[in-house]
Amino acid sequence: MLFFRKIMDAKSALNAVSDELRPTDCANIQELTYYYVFSAGVVSGAVQPETSHESGYTGTWSPEGSPTSSGNDVVKHTSLAGVTNVRRVRISTVLAGGTVTVWAMGR
Repeated sequence: MLFFRKIMDAKSALNAVSDELRPTDCANIQELTYYYVFSAGVVSGAVQPETSHESGYTGTWSPEGSPTSSGNDVVKHTSLAGVTNVRRVRISTVLAGGTVTVWAMGR
């Protein structure tokens, strides 16, 4: 494992974004896994992994895979492979009733 860290902490708002995983984070990883920790009370919403060609890009980022729908007091995960420059997670559908915390692990 090259890294394991929290990139989003207790967010629920539409379009809230995580910290970016930059080229220095992604350079030597073969697989990235996001762990989505939904709090108790979450009844709807979704998070979307995204990628971009540069850090801080202000346009629309490219989605990676499908959005992960929320759950009430549950952990879900997404594993991604492939070469990208910058990655992040964005709340694509507002979370109703609670929040999500996201952890990223690269290996």
